[in-house]
Amino acid sequence: MTTLEQARRAAYDLDPTIRQRAAVHLGTLGDDAQSAELVALLVAEPDFFVRETLTWAVCRHPQAALPHLLAALDDAPGARVQVLHALSKIQSPDAVPQILPFATDDDPAVAMKAWWALGRTGTPEAAPALLPHLGHGDEEQQRELSRALEQLGAPGVAGLTDALSTTDPEVRLHAARALVLVGDPAARPAAAALVAVAEGDDREIAMVALEALAALDAPEVEPALERLRDGEDRFRSLTAQWLLADRAERRG
Repeated sequence: MTTLEQARRAAYDLDPTIRQRAAVHLGTLGDDAQSAELVALLVAEPDFFVRETLTWAVCRHPQAALPHLLAALDDAPGARVQVLHALSKIQSPDAVPQILPFATDDDPAVAMKAWWALGRTGTPEAAPALLPHLGHGDEEQQRELSRALEQLGAPGVAGLTDALSTTDPEVRLHAARALVLVGDPAARPAAAALVAVAEGDDREIAMVALEALAALDAPEVEPALERLRDGEDRFRSLTAQWLLADRAERRG
């Protein structure tokens, strides 16, 4: 019996330690032909650490595993979080149409993992599925959406820019926080909108917009910071002064 055959048998052992060793061997020794079985093991695995190792093994052969993972989204509803986790590591744009429905799943854990998987593809098609969730949900959901938009990068910036001018302050705040994470250079097209928020919105949103703005290498940034530094709002003035000094130090 070969080592690969021994590992396949060991993957069904009752002892999770043995299953984890088997997953390592399967990931190391296996080829595309093992992808279907590895995905089946992944969706059935009850132990967190073994699942993580199986996820690594599955993602060693991403193209071969992809159709089996996509099928598992429908066939194994109890394992959707782990399947989406694996899809987020593969980062295939081809998976976007199958992932999109789960961005609005009733289970927050599934929805958040779908956001992450969509963001990691970096495709424009992901943006319309992520942006409507701005300003909604609890702190964890907002944080995970921001992380997904950070991963998405440039394709989400136009929508985040539009969100800065909505009437809902929670949406504006969340959009500004996401733009902080997106950063330069992807967020440069949002510079003018961030200036408007920094100069005109309530202080909490303005401070976040200032943080996002100060990281950008855009022509609007220095004049806006100088206006705020010389303005009457003492808190914004001190913040802008510090940000100008920090930008000068970084340039130096």
